[in-house]
Amino acid sequence: MSFPDHATQEAVSNGQIDGSKSLEQESDAVTESRRRFQTTISRFSFNGSVGKQFPVQIVSGSAISSTNDNSSLKSSSTSPRKRSGTQQKRSLTPEDASPSKKAKRRKPARGYSSPEVYSHLSHLNDCISESLDIIFCGINPGQRSAEIGHHFGHPSNHFWKCLHLSGLTLERISPTEDFTLPERFQLGLTNIVERPTAEATELRDSEFKKGIAPFLAKIARYRPRIACFIGLRTGRIVLDHVMRARPKSERPTFSPGLQPYKIIHSEPSGHSEGVSETLFYSVPSTSGKTQGYQIPDKVKLFAQLKVDLKELKDGNLSTEKFVEIPS
Repeated sequence: MSFPDHATQEAVSNGQIDGSKSLEQESDAVTESRRRFQTTISRFSFNGSVGKQFPVQIVSGSAISSTNDNSSLKSSSTSPRKRSGTQQKRSLTPEDASPSKKAKRRKPARGYSSPEVYSHLSHLNDCISESLDIIFCGINPGQRSAEIGHHFGHPSNHFWKCLHLSGLTLERISPTEDFTLPERFQLGLTNIVERPTAEATELRDSEFKKGIAPFLAKIARYRPRIACFIGLRTGRIVLDHVMRARPKSERPTFSPGLQPYKIIHSEPSGHSEGVSETLFYSVPSTSGKTQGYQIPDKVKLFAQLKVDLKELKDGNLSTEKFVEIPS
């Protein structure tokens, strides 16, 4: 241990060096330094809410919050930018980002199903009579239709709505009243394929082709003015069938609406208003699962069908260029 020399002790005793004042100045300097550091660090101190500052105390050279929050310094000094980003990441949970929450996706179409799959369901009876204005030909009975025993029976099917909104029926008919269509509105119902399925995609094209001959025989028997396919797939397959004798380059291109062929009936019907020929029409499927055609699009085609029917009945629709097919 060293001691102040004699000269230093003498200077202090003579008042030349004020020891207590020197220590006091040093203490003030340390206090000022700590105050500045406290002011600086307090700007970055947070307690869970951005922008809210709390005083900071200096204890043994460490900065801690003066609040009762026991969080660590690292947590309490998180910058506003980082905390905002953390909150944003927490809000993007897998459940929120799920496609079912953002937008509805259609289920993939079903593939072919053998007849055994729906063998427990019954076939539907036709609702037809002779010399009707229109016989509508559906694809096949849907599962719901087969269960209740009536055509176009699923609540999401637009058939009955399209009939009413287009003016083909004066009121909206319930599926359970399908059998009243021939007498009340001169409309009939049948299908190209008899066996029921949940979706039309469960049928093969060969089943459509197999049903063409019985369908045409039915048209020859009942002689409606127009036979209208409910389903463009049916319309395409029937067009290819009736034009099969022609080279592909000479076959007409399929499109919705009035088809370019007809059946000429050899003898008039026994009814007073005999029908001498039947024209063919095609509109999209009225299933709610049909893509590309919304209800207004379907109603527009049904309304055009009504217009063409009136033109035909008034004798103003020329069919001279239509291809005659055997019945």
